[in-house]
Amino acid sequence: MTKEYLVVDNGSYNIKAGFNTGSIENIHPIKVQNAISKTKDGVVHIGNEYLNHSNNLSGIQFKRPYEQGHLVSWETEKPIWDYVFDHVSNGRKKIHELDPSNTHLILTETPFQLPQLSSNTDQIVFEEYGFNEYYRCTPASLVPFVEFGDNLPNKSNDFMLVIDSGYNSTWIIPMIYQTIYWEGVRKLPIGGKLLNGLLKELISFRHYDISDDPVLINHIKEQTSFLADDLPKFLKEKSKHQAEFILPDFKTTTTGFVRTKDTKITPDTQSFKLTDERFIIPEAFYRPELLFDNSDIASNSVLQNAPLKNLTDLIVDSIMACPEIARPLLSANISLVGGTTNIENFDRRLLSELRKELPSNWFVRIRQDKGLNRDELSWLGGIELSNLDVLNNISVSKKDYFEHGANWCQRQFGFKNLS
Repeated sequence: MTKEYLVVDNGSYNIKAGFNTGSIENIHPIKVQNAISKTKDGVVHIGNEYLNHSNNLSGIQFKRPYEQGHLVSWETEKPIWDYVFDHVSNGRKKIHELDPSNTHLILTETPFQLPQLSSNTDQIVFEEYGFNEYYRCTPASLVPFVEFGDNLPNKSNDFMLVIDSGYNSTWIIPMIYQTIYWEGVRKLPIGGKLLNGLLKELISFRHYDISDDPVLINHIKEQTSFLADDLPKFLKEKSKHQAEFILPDFKTTTTGFVRTKDTKITPDTQSFKLTDERFIIPEAFYRPELLFDNSDIASNSVLQNAPLKNLTDLIVDSIMACPEIARPLLSANISLVGGTTNIENFDRRLLSELRKELPSNWFVRIRQDKGLNRDELSWLGGIELSNLDVLNNISVSKKDYFEHGANWCQRQFGFKNLS
């Protein structure tokens, strides 16, 4: 029986999962909400079930197994994994039959995961599901294996700076010869969740109270947000960037949408107009002091005097913490990963900010291929890795796990302690 390779990018917002089918052409993972939800009618849904069983998502509540970016609740995660494994497809019409005893699992986890939490995951993988082989790593460590298709030699991936901005936070991770350089890893505690919270507060204060509509808030963010090239200029001309958002009426639309010149509306259509809300919220990446505006904690003198580092500062810190010879190579090979980097103008603004801060004789470039989805890059890297013989040398088998004990996986996969 041919061994199967299953890649699971276990994100705190979405799980991306799928088998290596032998071809990487037009291959995509299934995406499942990493949450258990409860709609206002009291029905509990796992993963994506809420999308099929509810016409009105107002008042929905999500329970996620992640807190502060760490997987802390397997009581919540286990049924979601069961849902994923029941629905994961091999690219054909029929459902792929998952046989853990004949499957090599590649699984991602957040950087600097607490060892005890990682051990809990290892236990579930081997003792609950019984996977035959297993490799656990951070999402960023899989990105250098991706073929970007930008006509650059694959050796250019030997030095790569991965900026992974997801739901909980943004990680800056330098990769040198496909290995994380841990001394250079930096974290910015800003991600999609925080942006959603800021947007909720602003819209609820200025327009409608949508605090009970997390799905709607996320949809508005994804449809309207962008990063300004010049914030003071955009603030002066904010009326030019106005967008009218049509709220869902659950007859013609269940999600809402941005009005265009061709949109026909009825007298009872509810909508509101967004101006500076569109670019002020994501500006938190570069002006984190915005987080304290209109907040009770803004009066805290300690926070007011704290040296808040923005995304640019942390990227420069990360590069400068790496070996001198690698620094210009990293700046020339930046890869953006994660759903939050899909915010319009994210790459162009970042490029502009980095060119101001890094030495003028350095080449600063963000790698991208229009055919690749940024939130799927880590998963695709896992698929590419599963085609390489090196995977067998860095994985742990079920036999090794039971022979050497639960700490064996942490010795093989855990981050190296920094002196």
